[in-house]
Amino acid sequence: MPRHFHDRHDCLRFLKARETARRIREDPALIASARTFVAGFMVPDPHQRRYAALWLDLLARGADEIAAALTEDSEQGRLLRETSPVFGPGLTSREIVALQERADAPQG
Repeated sequence: MPRHFHDRHDCLRFLKARETARRIREDPALIASARTFVAGFMVPDPHQRRYAALWLDLLARGADEIAAALTEDSEQGRLLRETSPVFGPGLTSREIVALQERADAPQG
């Protein structure tokens, strides 16, 4: 887990990315839906073209490499989490709340 988060939203993005990484390792077919998202929504938007190119390059790699990049403790990892496409059906609000509750629970 990254050592420092800018704010609670940054932490939540990481928790969601970690769950997404787990899911794409389990079901690499989710990568195709992310490619479709990037092509349909990010590529046509001139403000997102830089991120679309970054994502198209990453999505051409394997599930393990994509998952590792999503959860990397670096500025690049943070950028990927901030610009991430949707993989498959995405996370429901209940799943997001559960991720946050697990993260907030006392460890031990």
